Amino acid sequence: MIVIDEEQEHTYKSDMTPRYHAREIARYRCAKHNALMLLSSATPSLEAYRKAETGAYTLVELRTRYGGAILPEVIIADSRVDLKNGTIGPVGSVLREEIEKNLQNGEQSILFLNRRGYNRFLRCPLCGEVIMCPHCSVALTFHSARQGEGHLSCHWCGYRTNVPDKCPGCGGEHLSYEGYGTQKVEEELKKLFPAARILRLDADTTSAKFSCDEILNAFKNREADILLGTQMVTKGHDFPDVTLVGVLSADMSLYLNDYRANEETFALLTQVIGRAGRSDKPGRAVIQTYSPDHPVIHLAAKQDYLNFYKNEAALRKALVFPPFCDIAQLTLTGEGETHLYNAAVALNDYIKSQLIGSYKDVSVVVTGPFEPYQYKINDKYQLRFMIKCGMNRRTRKFLNSIISMMNEQAYKLVTASLDINPN
Repeated sequence: MIVIDEEQEHTYKSDMTPRYHAREIARYRCAKHNALMLLSSATPSLEAYRKAETGAYTLVELRTRYGGAILPEVIIADSRVDLKNGTIGPVGSVLREEIEKNLQNGEQSILFLNRRGYNRFLRCPLCGEVIMCPHCSVALTFHSARQGEGHLSCHWCGYRTNVPDKCPGCGGEHLSYEGYGTQKVEEELKKLFPAARILRLDADTTSAKFSCDEILNAFKNREADILLGTQMVTKGHDFPDVTLVGVLSADMSLYLNDYRANEETFALLTQVIGRAGRSDKPGRAVIQTYSPDHPVIHLAAKQDYLNFYKNEAALRKALVFPPFCDIAQLTLTGEGETHLYNAAVALNDYIKSQLIGSYKDVSVVVTGPFEPYQYKINDKYQLRFMIKCGMNRRTRKFLNSIISMMNEQAYKLVTASLDINPN
């Protein structure tokens, strides 16, 4: 038997060639050796649940929490109300009151924010320019320091630099610090609750060996009252004394330019809400959001996966997205834009010729070439083709011919990679 726990996790998909999914490899091996594959999750991926719905998988449901624990009460806090009342900060009034109650009762709290650093980016209010990474097409994140003024960091390539005195574009002397991350939230919590013991769990605090385990063990041993962190705090932890969970910005993943945005938001909220009230003590969860009427947030608050699946599956089917098709993402990467665009034009012509020639029996929808959101990463540019298809032997042969064509043409400064059903 092969057991895959939390099967919906994106970390089961390899980000290096060959870009395989552990779930598909497990499925192949179990079929080959006549073994059993068990997928387990409170928020199954739509692909896995679709197979259970159609009978390819057997569905086994757990309708109650372990040990008889009841689901936590969920409070949806409208962040717009705080904004109207002049409360500007990452911790809203509702969450602030609930944390205060927990501290008075001697109970623990977990706060979740999927953004590390102090401020998300720096902007010049005069010209509007955002301070960007010179090696990537992403904004630099401001990280504070215990001593000194902090630094700007790129979370993609690791580039670091000091905060500029003036705007690089117009020379303006005042820069605006926008957004907030876990560092800023930690600082605000210390101001709001000076007597509280606070631990932060993110990539910045867990760089040392065993530091992640040390932080989690310290929290489990009641050496802290509040655990603040990124996705590291949302899944797999069982803290009996945690009775409050707070989600600081539920909208952060809801409006991403990604067809999986609803699914990822639902899974994140459901998983983090499940950290509260896991023993005999009743739990509460506070979801801070600027979209309090959004159906995904309400369904996550109710832990109603079945209705979420029905709504999301209907949308995916209407727009033809997985699990109702497969997506092949073809990425061209090169250090020079001219070579990259020449290769993209040649590849586009090849794809069109093959679909009216040798592979006219292959049914696909091709989009591209286009620039991805992160057009430049570590001084390398990217262009992409997205190919919607039904994966079968002929489709795989067609996709293989594309990669072979790129290798045979010997585009020395451009590499091609293929990712089936990318994250």
